[in-house]
Amino acid sequence: MHEIESGIRVYFENKKEFRNVVFFPDNTYTYYPTGGMLFELIRDDAIYMVTTKVENMIKSFPDYNAEASKESVTNGFKWLYGTIEDEELPIATELFRGCFNEVILDVADRSGSYECVGDFFVKCYKEYLSNIEAFSVYVDAIAAYNSGIDDEFQDEMANDFMSSAEELYDLYTRKCSVRHKNGTVTVDTVQMKNFLQVLTFEYCRMKKENKPLKICENCGRYFIPQKRSDTIYCPAPSPQNPDKPCSEVGANFRQTVKRRNDPVEREYHTNSCRLQNMVRRLTETGASEDHIAKYKNDLQQEKKKYLSDKYADGGNDNE
Repeated sequence: MHEIESGIRVYFENKKEFRNVVFFPDNTYTYYPTGGMLFELIRDDAIYMVTTKVENMIKSFPDYNAEASKESVTNGFKWLYGTIEDEELPIATELFRGCFNEVILDVADRSGSYECVGDFFVKCYKEYLSNIEAFSVYVDAIAAYNSGIDDEFQDEMANDFMSSAEELYDLYTRKCSVRHKNGTVTVDTVQMKNFLQVLTFEYCRMKKENKPLKICENCGRYFIPQKRSDTIYCPAPSPQNPDKPCSEVGANFRQTVKRRNDPVEREYHTNSCRLQNMVRRLTETGASEDHIAKYKNDLQQEKKKYLSDKYADGGNDNE
């Protein structure tokens, strides 16, 4: 069986806010921000397409029972090539093609007998699936590690992956070269054909930009902090209120819980609410500025007392 063109090529620079340029086998290209390719791959519809749908399509291959031969394998992969695709998931589409093609070539090089071409593809799918499973395990481990919620297994997996990724850090964090000669522009790119390659690339780029993959403390979804790396809530719609992001709902919920359990927080919340309500009522009823100023001053003093008590206890929350 001959290799079918598949996979992606990526051009990248080190400029701030630069978007990676991803080239596809059909000579089209798309721009992705750092982490963008990874987030396409961990979408539920992407995971379904590259796992369950692949398995289902293998079972429904019209020539499933044909004799396993170079011709039937090539025809079978071309058929899968055309059925496993989604215009909204171009990275996932090409990585399936690249990864599955590599597995087919590897399995075909080994000695073995198969009842039919369908049996051969089932064998390939099982080996291909191990790549997807490793990808999923590493993604979850890295996110848990960065969020400080990793268990013993996740800690081991995260460190195993990060150790391997460090070997490619210099390659993936330097600028791709561009050469001009006789009116022709030649651009260097990095080729990727499987899910772990993309994860390694994205991990290195995110590390360089201090944008760690994390797990939202409110909804449990993956996210990349866009400003502070110690952010714990994502900007996606919250499960409690789809009209508000987790960054708002989660922070409010956490503050409510803290007020219940922290006497300093509870006292400040009670007193500040009382004073704020008093200022509002006096303003609405047309009270004198001097009268209102007294309560505003009390409110400022209450805040100073709260901050003094809070930092005296070493309190420091990052939301």
